[in-house]
Amino acid sequence: MDDEVKGMLTRCDGEMIDLYAQVSELMLTKRWFLTDEIAWVVKLVHQSPELEKVVADLVNSVNVVGVNEGIKQGFQAAKGPTRSFEEVLGYDERAQDALNAAIKAFNDFHISVLGKVADLVDKPLSVIKQKSELPIVKEDFDP
Repeated sequence: MDDEVKGMLTRCDGEMIDLYAQVSELMLTKRWFLTDEIAWVVKLVHQSPELEKVVADLVNSVNVVGVNEGIKQGFQAAKGPTRSFEEVLGYDERAQDALNAAIKAFNDFHISVLGKVADLVDKPLSVIKQKSELPIVKEDFDP
């Protein structure tokens, strides 16, 4: 082989090494994005002031409705033969435990669809795009 051909092969080998490095970096970036980055974004949404406000408004509304219902039932119980609050219709002695469990569940909840997204790491972009058009959130949802 002459020097010109050897030079071209050396450049091609160098370019192939560079391209391999770029492809490897892109694969690592895709893996990171579909596993860690999306989970991080979801965590940010979970901790966002906007979601906090919506949930707080919902909880406050539920509390107000509950207080109103309690006042109504309290008046009805005061008129009747009820001797203790445990006898009042609608009283639930487990309510505080249920609230504590709900708070813990909200703080610790796991979004199962993130695992489905992470499972796409080794799939080509065409499959990822196809999955993004499907309702994968509801496919295997077991509350």
